[in-house]
Amino acid sequence: MMTEALLHPLVEGDEIAAQLRRRKQKDVFKTVGGSTKKIIAGKVALEEEDGWRVVRRNAKSTRVAKPKPADEQLEDEVWSILAQMGFGQMSLGRQFTIAAEAGLSSRQIDVFAKDDETALLVECTQRDTPGRKNMSALIEKLKAIREPINSSITKFYGAGSRPKVKFVVATRNISWSDADLAKCEEAQIAVLADGELDYYSMLVQHLKTAARYQMLAHMFAGQKISGLSRKVVATRGRMGKDNFYTFLIRPDELLKIAYVGHKASRDVENLDTYQRMLQPRRLKRIAQYINEGGKFPTNIVINLKTTRRSGLKFEVHDTFGDEALGVLHLPANYASAWIIDGQHRLYGYAHAREAGGYETDRTTIPVLAYENLPAEREMNLFIDINSKQVKVSQGLLVELYSDLHWKSSDPEEAFQALLSRIASRLNALKTSPLHDRMVVTGKKKSNFRCLTQTSIRDGLGVAKLMGTLSKGAILPGPLSTSAPNEFDANLRKGIDVVSDCLELFRTELLAHWRTGDGPGGYLCTNNGIRALFHVIRDVAEHIRHDTGADLYVRTAEETVEEITPYLQFIIDYFKTATPQDVQAFRRVGSSLTAVRQQSFGLEALIHERNPSFRPSGLIEYLESRDEAGTEQAAARVTRIHRRLFSFVIGKLKAHYGVQNKAWWTKGIPLKIRQSCTAEWEAKNREGEEESQLYLISYIEICTDNWALFKDSVSLGAKDKDNKKSATKWIKDLNEIRKITTHPERGILTAEQVELVRDIHEKVEQFLPVDDEDEVGRVDEAA
Repeated sequence: MMTEALLHPLVEGDEIAAQLRRRKQKDVFKTVGGSTKKIIAGKVALEEEDGWRVVRRNAKSTRVAKPKPADEQLEDEVWSILAQMGFGQMSLGRQFTIAAEAGLSSRQIDVFAKDDETALLVECTQRDTPGRKNMSALIEKLKAIREPINSSITKFYGAGSRPKVKFVVATRNISWSDADLAKCEEAQIAVLADGELDYYSMLVQHLKTAARYQMLAHMFAGQKISGLSRKVVATRGRMGKDNFYTFLIRPDELLKIAYVGHKASRDVENLDTYQRMLQPRRLKRIAQYINEGGKFPTNIVINLKTTRRSGLKFEVHDTFGDEALGVLHLPANYASAWIIDGQHRLYGYAHAREAGGYETDRTTIPVLAYENLPAEREMNLFIDINSKQVKVSQGLLVELYSDLHWKSSDPEEAFQALLSRIASRLNALKTSPLHDRMVVTGKKKSNFRCLTQTSIRDGLGVAKLMGTLSKGAILPGPLSTSAPNEFDANLRKGIDVVSDCLELFRTELLAHWRTGDGPGGYLCTNNGIRALFHVIRDVAEHIRHDTGADLYVRTAEETVEEITPYLQFIIDYFKTATPQDVQAFRRVGSSLTAVRQQSFGLEALIHERNPSFRPSGLIEYLESRDEAGTEQAAARVTRIHRRLFSFVIGKLKAHYGVQNKAWWTKGIPLKIRQSCTAEWEAKNREGEEESQLYLISYIEICTDNWALFKDSVSLGAKDKDNKKSATKWIKDLNEIRKITTHPERGILTAEQVELVRDIHEKVEQFLPVDDEDEVGRVDEAA
């Protein structure tokens, strides 16, 4: 059998464009002619009886048209989508055949499309009206002919350019049964039903030829494609905890493995996300810029996704310190490079090709590639880069990330998308107690609008309310359902429970809730909400231990009912809390550790009313709060401050002299003198200028006169020449002083009390004072 007879007939190059113009038409056309107008009119009348309609009347003929038969329309629609996607070789007409077995007639295939790496064989079938159709016979037919057809394709193209083959079933008006879909999945047959056809038809208009790789990524998900194997010269470096690579690559080669969305569903509604991520007008402007010779000197930033077992292969050729030069093997999988930054630049090349082309064989772009960044770090990098470079709000980027990764096949991406979508919806829903409380695009920050979507999302994650990731799987959390992969159900429950729990605070503490982060506010701040998330998590764990039931098996209403009594104890406290009581929570800080300390403070309120509530860490927190020791420490801090004043001033006077107050001008740095004088004047020159010295000021005073003080003020430190280390005790003591002189800031820990005691003993040992009565000339406010 001749090679040409194996696959016939085929079309490629400019002939595809010519065929596309015809096959995109939904009608068939013909011209009716005759020697006279009367004869033409008679013929046209007969054609109209057969369903033809007049399109245009000419002087000597009439152009008529009628819709293509449904089966032909579907075949042409599929063929046109694939042609616009840029497949380089296509079936010609409707009689394309592939040789199956020796001695048997060739098999007719509705649509054939091939590019450099893959070949698609599409069978089309439809119904006139929507309904079910048994697809088993067609599925079995494709399974039966797969092996001989694969063999014919290999013979035709040669073993050296063997494409990856995929059988596809395209349908219109057919409602697929779960059983038939399962058969296709088992047989690795792709399905393009109504939703997918509409989706790809619109996607190709948006992404042009790059839409091909998005479709192939769905069809060959997780499969290695030998034709995608690429090697690039690269340098390897390290940025923080992560390795990264830099290299040059042709845009067409990167487009093959790149992606911006990893949705499980492919329907028209999801195209809105692509259009927000890749704005059509911007793509056109970039395409014009490229075709006019424009260059992009900045890196495309990507995250290369590989299996955790294999990772990226990098052949080191030379090293320079921590850096290495070598050959990087890129993943041979579609959708293995998520674009963190540079989406418009990269996909602009797909538009540039269609709008006029560019030098594909010579153009290269610089790339910075991370390897297997965890989804959370990938998301934060995406938000950080894009919010700063193009001034896009973080809220919109959180929402975009959620949309792009919603129901992703990667559990980590899908989980982060769930958390992001909950945070976004809590701000958007008018029934939510957090409605319009988050800073988003077009909404400026205020005391009332003081929350951020990133903080709420991170808070949900840290508190593990929606579950946890373990060994590539999502485990349920107290606010999720028992099926962590049911993302829509988990989204609904998560939003409902968080909203109802926070609504308790909004309803009963309305003035406090509206205050936000203004004076007297705490609960409706980023830190307050995140602390409450920790409380809800610990309450859920307490309920599990108490009743033996996990809240993830309960409905949203049942979950809220279980949690409410515990939150009520916190609400009751804040109803009568003083401004100082509220401020005590805010003064703790905003780090992750500080937020956890705040949550323990809230949980202590529950523990007082329900002693059986003893979540992990709470008792240790309560035991670390030394109320009696705080009073003793406060007195010691004051005495240390007074002794330091007397000792330092005495030393300076002895060294520089008191005439014309030389010790003051020579021993005290200028900025400190100016500050003291300003406060002294403000107090109507009460006392002496030096009485306005702050405790923290002694660090600079002593280090500026280190020869005088290093043997004493270092308090016996081993390395007396290290000024910063030797005077760190003054800085530590000053932080403690801020608490002891402002009771609303809380109680010292046992560790802090012990530190004060230790410093006090050393100060009395190393800072002797001749006259004890002199210990005391310091302003307490300082």
